[in-house]
Amino acid sequence: MKIISSIFCLIFVFACQDKLIPAGILPLEKMAPLVTEITLLETHYQSKYGVPSQYKAALDGSVKKVLKKANCNRGTFEKSLKYYAAHPTLQEVLNETILTNLSRKLR
Repeated sequence: MKIISSIFCLIFVFACQDKLIPAGILPLEKMAPLVTEITLLETHYQSKYGVPSQYKAALDGSVKKVLKKANCNRGTFEKSLKYYAAHPTLQEVLNETILTNLSRKLR
């Protein structure tokens, strides 16, 4: 049942995305790969160095490169993160997409 409701949610969000997401907010298809890549970077640095103060500068530089490659800036990315966090349905779809992306990378 949960799978069916998740699929329905995905279909609904994708169908209505242009109406739901305001200008200046990254659409789901651009946001999910960015969050996936940044999550992988954070995990790498945390597992390698452990203490945030030791890897903060390196992580910030890596995140900046990922955002630049995607033609995005940190302000837009953070604004988009806050928007998704404030909209539980969209956040759930984003999280499901990220989990799917990460599981595909493990295969």
